[in-house]
Amino acid sequence: MRIVVIGAGALGASFGARIAASGHRVTLVDRWREHVAAIAERGLQALGVPAPVEILLPAVLPEAAPDNQDLALIAVDANGTAEAAAIAAQALAPEGCALTLQNGIGNIETLSEVLGRGRVVGGTTMCSFRTVGPGVVEQTNLSSTVIGELDGRSGARVAQLAHLLTGAGYPTRITPDIMTAVWEKLVVNVTINPLCGITGLRMGELARLHVTDQYQDRLLDEAFAVARARGLSLSEQELREQVKAHCWDKYSKPSMLQHLEAGRRTEIASLNGALVREAQRLGVSVPFNQAIAWLIEGRELHARQLAEQPDIDYAALEADAKKELRP
Repeated sequence: MRIVVIGAGALGASFGARIAASGHRVTLVDRWREHVAAIAERGLQALGVPAPVEILLPAVLPEAAPDNQDLALIAVDANGTAEAAAIAAQALAPEGCALTLQNGIGNIETLSEVLGRGRVVGGTTMCSFRTVGPGVVEQTNLSSTVIGELDGRSGARVAQLAHLLTGAGYPTRITPDIMTAVWEKLVVNVTINPLCGITGLRMGELARLHVTDQYQDRLLDEAFAVARARGLSLSEQELREQVKAHCWDKYSKPSMLQHLEAGRRTEIASLNGALVREAQRLGVSVPFNQAIAWLIEGRELHARQLAEQPDIDYAALEADAKKELRP
């Protein structure tokens, strides 16, 4: 199968390397020039579980994405979904499809608007990843991956994709209700990522601090309330226990904390921000999610300023401020 991975960060590169190693023609597409150059020159190192892979495979910038591809694996963060959809539209063969394994909600809808609903397969993975450096990524946890057709049918296409992923070392099951699976992953993300992002704590630390553990309970309560109002039947107690056990057992950094430490934009708008927007539409009160979404935006601004302008002249800013009219 000819596959283009759009978004060759930790997740996309890890999946891409192992899919290529299982015998498929994979091209990685990413905007990070140093990463693309390193892969093109030295190959890709995909460390960690299920087994380390070092492989030579094509890596290009978006403008050089290949065409006539059978599958576009969408692995960009949610801020880049619209651009990824446009790249996929150019890259896919007429009968090709896109499979998203992204975090958050709204990605399936964005891809469907560009590609057509019939060319999009939904998916989510509980595996964890981190970027080590240009040309080097690591998978830190191997867990379940779930995919499904948007109309709930279980045909040859989704069966072929499940076989592809399983053969690459990612045990994958097919669900007739992919949106519920996406929301289950959303619950995990909105109750872990922003707490680590705003505090700087790793998961095991936030689980052992009473106040952050309590705040997580409030985030869980609100997320479940929105899901119920939306008509979804989540396994609430099982999911709550999964979140708590995962935080207790792991001391890794979730992606939002990694992004903040690197001065990169976070996915807060498609996580807690999206949950808040859905709650407002449904008339559900979610003050704890709203508060942390606002605070992460401030934390993100601070992190990006440190990365882009480490020597800000605050005295000059104060002088200018006195001349400005306060809104």
